[in-house]
Amino acid sequence: MMVFTCLSIFTVLYSQNYTPGQIDNALIIKSENLRIRGQKKELISLNEKYITISKNQNYLKGEILGYINIANIYGTIGDYKNSFYLQKAEKKIKKINSAYLSAKLYQEYGQVNYVIGLYVKALKYNAQSIYYGKMISNHSEKEILSGIYANRADFLHNVHQDDSSLIYLHKALKIKSSPVINSLIADHYMVYKKNIDSSSYYLNNALKLLQKMNYWNIQRGQTYYYYGNFLNKNKEPEKALLYYEKSVAILEKTKRVYNIPLLYKTISSTYSELNDEEKEKEYLEKYTKLKDSLSRVCNESVNTSIDEIIREKESENTSKKNLFLFYNIVVFCLIVILLFVYIRYQKNKSIIKQKEFEAHVLKEKLTHSYDCIIDLAKKNDPNFLNKFQEAYPDFAKKLFAINSNLSKSDLTFCAMIWLGFSSKEIAQYTFVEHRSVQNKKNRLRKKLNISSDVDLYLFFKNLSDGHAENSIST
Repeated sequence: MMVFTCLSIFTVLYSQNYTPGQIDNALIIKSENLRIRGQKKELISLNEKYITISKNQNYLKGEILGYINIANIYGTIGDYKNSFYLQKAEKKIKKINSAYLSAKLYQEYGQVNYVIGLYVKALKYNAQSIYYGKMISNHSEKEILSGIYANRADFLHNVHQDDSSLIYLHKALKIKSSPVINSLIADHYMVYKKNIDSSSYYLNNALKLLQKMNYWNIQRGQTYYYYGNFLNKNKEPEKALLYYEKSVAILEKTKRVYNIPLLYKTISSTYSELNDEEKEKEYLEKYTKLKDSLSRVCNESVNTSIDEIIREKESENTSKKNLFLFYNIVVFCLIVILLFVYIRYQKNKSIIKQKEFEAHVLKEKLTHSYDCIIDLAKKNDPNFLNKFQEAYPDFAKKLFAINSNLSKSDLTFCAMIWLGFSSKEIAQYTFVEHRSVQNKKNRLRKKLNISSDVDLYLFFKNLSDGHAENSIST
């Protein structure tokens, strides 16, 4: 009887006809309200329900929106593997002509690549999202451009294009004013322009907008973080800590996990300024533990993404080779009629082009590997040394040939010098004092028998090239 009742309820629920407007309202407005409150289970349940309804009613837009929304919540909580929902949406989107859905899809692809550290790829997807966003005619749907511009500002900031980042933040604000966009602009004026008045103005705007919102939402959590930074800058660390702690509580409840490591690190630094070593250590340990956890998931996702890129390249190369072969056959036949010498010339030319193409592909792979290693070093990621040794295996062998007792820490330090990091940068990224880095350099000179008048960077570069000489002067 109970089973029959459940089946009856299910049948009534999903056999009911919904208008496209009702489905859109649920998947755009209701879903967004659940998203900013971080209600994962409710959001997934809502979207799964309307995906089924949309399938039953052959409403492609609803089905696509549901897949994109579910991919977004999984990305927000750090479960990047479930981005396959975007692939489902992408397959369906080819059957429908919708600038709004295309903009939303590529926006989500951009965010997924951004949070796993693939910034260049994220910018590429974001550019596609902007292209489709500008084509949207519906006024309410066009508001999505505000979020897309804000995403681009974030991506540009991470590739050190800060002036361009501010331009896109103002574009986002012009379309739709939100607490987070105001907070980001305030932070930019404070950090890069040293303009406290402008920073205060935009932060006040953000706090006013929050008054109209539910307390437990992502916008408040992020705004409180930037407000804490503002208070810290104005020498009010105790008050800043109150807002940092509120921000942590909100972001934890709303499942915004990838924002929390930076918060823990900032809180630890603030306690350091207040000479509270116990609290400083507590939050540094929280930062390290969560960062390592997210890094493991991130690395798995990066590997998956790289595998996809390789498959795309292999498919693309196969098509190019087939096309290339076809044209060569045509050219060969024509040349046979004209001149044998010309055949030899064309054949040599094709070989040169192939070699250039292979060199170009190899250069792209090396560039990607180098960028990835630099990023791992900056994050003090435990996988840094392994990735470095995979890319440059001969470097460690040559160091061990000089001194076989070098530690893992010594190798990591040598690798960072080889990559061109200054003493100040090494201290910053490894969380040690600048003086400690200098002391470590002196110890390393003794271990490797490098005189004080030899520049370590040039020594390691020459060593990797196979001709280290102790005669190089600083």
